[in-house]
Amino acid sequence: MGVIFDIRRGGVKDGPGIRTSVFLKGCPLRCVWCHNPESQNAFPQRTVTDGVLCGYETTAEEVLREVRRDSVFYARSGGGLTITGGEPMMQPEFSYELAAAAKREGIRVAIDTCGFAPWEAFERMLPVVDLFLYDLKCMNPERHRRLTGVDNALILRNLRKLDAAGARTWIRCPLVPGLNDADEDLRALAAFVKGLRNAERTDVCPYHPIGLEKYRNFGIPVRYGGTEEPTATQVRRWRRIIFNEGQKRKEGTRR
Repeated sequence: MGVIFDIRRGGVKDGPGIRTSVFLKGCPLRCVWCHNPESQNAFPQRTVTDGVLCGYETTAEEVLREVRRDSVFYARSGGGLTITGGEPMMQPEFSYELAAAAKREGIRVAIDTCGFAPWEAFERMLPVVDLFLYDLKCMNPERHRRLTGVDNALILRNLRKLDAAGARTWIRCPLVPGLNDADEDLRALAAFVKGLRNAERTDVCPYHPIGLEKYRNFGIPVRYGGTEEPTATQVRRWRRIIFNEGQKRKEGTRR
């Protein structure tokens, strides 16, 4: 059994082609800008505003029934299943079973991960995952701990191991004005990604205050409210540093 809180069909932002994204509950990080605060706890929970239940237990087979509905679109577009969250590696058995079942049916699988999990969990996933969507939130260890609640040493070590194992990766960089967008941070990120052999692209993911209402609904204190979306000028600066100072692979963008 696994605990999920949403299944979204027809997406085009969580990997190549048309995809169905399955959102698992539970995350080991507490990013101050998190836009899915309902994903942080690993158990079903009710909103404090209207008592709506968020999250439910299910099986991999039940989820796969929903995923199968768009198989024709996956085949035509090169899409498939994306397991996201939360953090899928907090439910490693369920994530593995779902990915393996999808692969047996010829459905391509992507995992969206923050990278903070035992290497053994990633190693087991290698045969059943086609693409890792890998978050790099900040290269400075102290700043990373302050912004997410954990050090980034394990995250970077796992990414190096995935790369050495030949795993395909897309690097995702959630950037927030004034928090993790200093030039030194972006240059360090570009240098790190340049050293990866199998990172196919880097996605710049500008901050968006979409999750603020969710915090109120779940009675969670907002740690980074009142911040505006980055301007086009700020985003251009981020891209210029990342892509001109070391990262030459295909550029992508995502909210």
